[in-house]
Amino acid sequence: MKKLVSLVVGLILAASTGANAADDPRGTLGEILKAKKIVIMNDLSAAPWQFRDANGNPAGFSVDLDRLIASKLDVDLEMRNVEWAGLIPGLLSRKSDILATSMSMTYKRAEQVLFTTGNWYSTGVVAAVKPENNGKSWEDLNQSGKRIAVKAGTTAVDAAKQFFANAETQSYPNDVDTYQALKTGRVDAVLADNAVLGAIKADYGFEALAVPRQLITSDTWGFAVRPGDFYMWQYLNFFLAQINKSGELDALNKYWAQGDTWKKDFLETNGGVSDERKKLVELLGIGAYVSEGGKASRLTLE
Repeated sequence: MKKLVSLVVGLILAASTGANAADDPRGTLGEILKAKKIVIMNDLSAAPWQFRDANGNPAGFSVDLDRLIASKLDVDLEMRNVEWAGLIPGLLSRKSDILATSMSMTYKRAEQVLFTTGNWYSTGVVAAVKPENNGKSWEDLNQSGKRIAVKAGTTAVDAAKQFFANAETQSYPNDVDTYQALKTGRVDAVLADNAVLGAIKADYGFEALAVPRQLITSDTWGFAVRPGDFYMWQYLNFFLAQINKSGELDALNKYWAQGDTWKKDFLETNGGVSDERKKLVELLGIGAYVSEGGKASRLTLE
């Protein structure tokens, strides 16, 4: 009798496994291909990585990466704009298929999500101050009476806890609020990502303290999937490796991180974009996902 019961249970489990496999064993990747749509959350508040352009459309380095992912999969792209602190909860609650944004890979986050082994950018946290306070050491900020602004949910929060435990930390929901806090004198410094230093220096005049070193902490940006989502994780690792070899990632980096053409293309209201931008869109094959040439037929923003 026990053998018969074991046999029946085994057949049921085998049938169940077969049924699931027949649906699609590839998890999220299979669901995306079946729906012909990928949903990606982002916090559109940090130029040049992810932001809204002068016309309110999504733009930025990581936004172009999102477009490129959708293009390689040949699916539509639905972008959802949320505050940074909601990105990982949104992924875990299946409101986003993946996270492909300027997210640092940290120990704490790795306890919640599965990061790609490859990365698409290397950077770190700096202490930005008004120019008249430059030349000092950022270690001097670690004392009672000093106030430091950080963006909630970022690596700046961890850096503040580790290096500035004696100072008062003020948390804000987005980058602009932290910059305004420094501009109006409510804080003495902003802990920001080195990747945005050029932009905030141009817009606000802030500079990074370079003593005892400019980077307080260093990190890399990768993509994230839900724990156990093996096929999606494997696909994104393959994607990163391929765009590194093809030169597509280098082209994106040159346009968004090394040059200033993007500012005129996206921060000013004008009748079109530069030839440099047009060539980049053509190289990447993301024309159906961009708004600057007309209506983005394969992209929607919520």
